[in-house]
Parts: sequence; C-alpha cells; structure tokens
Amino acid sequence: MKNKNWSSEDVLYIAKREVNNKQSKYIKHISGYLHSHKMNRRVGYESLWGECLFYYIIELDTGTIRYYEQPIEVPVKAFNDETKQLDEWYHIPDVLVFREGEKPHLYQIKGTEKKAWQLPHIHTACHNYASKNNREYSLIAPKSELPEVIKSNMLFLWNFIKIRKNYEPWIKEIEDKVLNISEITVLDLAKSFSAKVDYRLILPIIWHLVSVGRLNTDINKPLDQHSLVVIGNISFQIERYISLEEKI
Repeated sequence: MKNKNWSSEDVLYIAKREVNNKQSKYIKHISGYLHSHKMNRRVGYESLWGECLFYYIIELDTGTIRYYEQPIEVPVKAFNDETKQLDEWYHIPDVLVFREGEKPHLYQIKGTEKKAWQLPHIHTACHNYASKNNREYSLIAPKSELPEVIKSNMLFLWNFIKIRKNYEPWIKEIEDKVLNISEITVLDLAKSFSAKVDYRLILPIIWHLVSVGRLNTDINKPLDQHSLVVIGNISFQIERYISLEEKI
C-alpha cells in the first residue's frame, strides 16, 4: 500500500465541505488546520480535542498510510414525525483512514467531554455504507476515552515530527548507538554526544526519531528525559487507540 498511487483517491475523497467555526463566539479555537506530513497538505479540523487530537495520533502511527477528512456523502433517510414525510439528506463522516494490512476505516469523531452518540438513523446509514463498501466504521470520542498520559504524549511528540536541517548529520549515529546499547534513557543518549556537540541539540532529534517511527519508547508513561528508548516504533502501542470503539 505504501507504493500505491493515490491520485484517484485524492480526487474521489476530496473534502465534501470546508471546516466551519460556527461556535467560535462561544468556544475559542474549536476549528483550524494542521499540516499533515502524510498528506503533504493542510488538513482541517472542527474540534481541537476531537478530530485534531485523532489526526495527531494517526500522523504518529507508521501503520497509517493515508487519510481523508470529510471524505464522502452518506445518504440518510428518516421519517419526520412532525411533517409525516420521509426526509432525505447527506451526512458527511469525519475521516477515512487507510492503514497497512487493514480495511479502510471510516470514523465519526466526537470532541465532547461525554460521548455524544449519533442519532440511530445516521448511525445505521454509516454502518450500511461501510458494509456495502468493504469498510470498517467506528464512532469515537478521543477527549473522553483517551488516557490523559496518552493525550499529553501525543501532543508532545507532534511538536517534533517535522525534520529540521540540523537533524540529518546525527540521525544515523544516534540510531547506531541505540542499536549497540539496546536500551538507554533519552538524557544519557543525548549526553553521549557531549564531546562533539552540546547535548541539548541532540535531545529534539531523539524525540523526532520517536515521532517518525525510528525509535520506540513507552507512551503509557509521561515522556521526559528519563524515558528509555530502543530501536523500533510506537505504532504497536498507538494501534489500540486508533479504534477506541469496537468496529461495527
């Protein structure tokens, strides 16, 4: 899937509507954009603790190859008790995620403290669409369902995902040291370069390697300079948080 040409999906799943900020008078910073390193473009979100937090997670997940926000229109039909007529409209789920070795996964993401479940007819329509199109479908609420330590660590690692010009000369040597030592704290690893460079310049490079899937650490504990790093990636740990509800 990593070598796949995505040009047809880029057209098919182009966002069906723009993000809006209708509640900005009452809830500050509810919507915005982030730069997606997987999509190589900006991606819109309507909830900082809903969609945006989930996008951080799948950006840090090496198993996620591609994703599309506001990707499809799902036809919905429901009987209106007031008018005694059948109402028809289109519902747009939040994101479609393509992950290596899995079916494409359609998500509806809630950003509230307490999970706000979908109306039954919308839930059924999305479920039926997913089944007919060989997709998975989940309704999730990252803000209320993710452990606080995971939310904090995802936000922390997101800050290091972008590679900087001064990183490249040190990356191979950092990886070689971790490979030879097997397991070492972030601080000790950085200080092992003190004879060559200020160790504080190495610290963000180590976190960058964690964020892009070249070093592994325990994300179920608060990340700091005493965190242990090994060769590998955090995707196996992240995977459980990509589907916070049982697949439907």
